Amino acid sequence: MKCPQNKTMRKTRKFSAETNLDSPKWLNEEVNIINICEATIASFSSQKIPSVASGNNIVSILLTDDEKMSELNKLYRNKAGPTNVLSFTNESTHLHSKNVLLGDIALSFTTVLKESAKTKISFINHVKHLLIHGCLHLIGFDHETAIEAKEMEALEVNILHKLGVPNPYNV
Repeated sequence: MKCPQNKTMRKTRKFSAETNLDSPKWLNEEVNIINICEATIASFSSQKIPSVASGNNIVSILLTDDEKMSELNKLYRNKAGPTNVLSFTNESTHLHSKNVLLGDIALSFTTVLKESAKTKISFINHVKHLLIHGCLHLIGFDHETAIEAKEMEALEVNILHKLGVPNPYNV
């Protein structure tokens, strides 16, 4: 005997990424960085984060280098020099739309590589951490206060743990 299906369907939320390669430095025959980026963002689909709308939440990722990142950092933050990650929230998000572009995340290869070597965290794990960090910014999290920073850090660590990535704050 079949069980009757639940007539009230649960709304699902899905995260997906569109990754753009701006620097050939990201290309490596041993690692498919695009798959890693897209799988990391897709992992948000199983997270229980109440502020995220149902539907398909899309994140645009730019894999670039220090030169382009310096330009973006100067243009949007009025800061000189490169940084590891920048996130740009889509201000015109339509919450009731089936597909929502949450915004953009840019990563700089050279800075990420330097940081991973300095902290002795694997390059790929550092990329995953920065993508998680950037995506949390896109869905409304920040670290301007100690309380916000603690909450955001705890979410990062929890998501990374589910991806098999050690706590990056314990180095």
